[in-house]
Amino acid sequence: METNQRDTPLRRFNTFWWGLALFVVFGIICFVIKNFIQADDVYSADAELGKARLLIREQVDADQAELLDYKKEGDSVQLPPTALFPVASELNIIDAQPSDSGVPHKKEYK
Repeated sequence: METNQRDTPLRRFNTFWWGLALFVVFGIICFVIKNFIQADDVYSADAELGKARLLIREQVDADQAELLDYKKEGDSVQLPPTALFPVASELNIIDAQPSDSGVPHKKEYK
């Protein structure tokens, strides 16, 4: 295989710095386009659709609060036990106090 006579360390050094300079120039051009040429009043479809999503979210939160009768304090939500366990409220398990079964446990404590 023949060696290339035009491939010298000086050419490789020069090519590296030209490539690096080209990369920096590309970065400067992108910076100028982003900060100075781009319009400030940009229409964002996501922002417009986000307003509709927020209205739906507020309506759903209000409906859930009405149905579940919960209290929202900051990020935490406090639900009554009857909302979480409707069967237990029908059977009056939540309000009933535990009573002694009368069966000895046969454990000895020393």
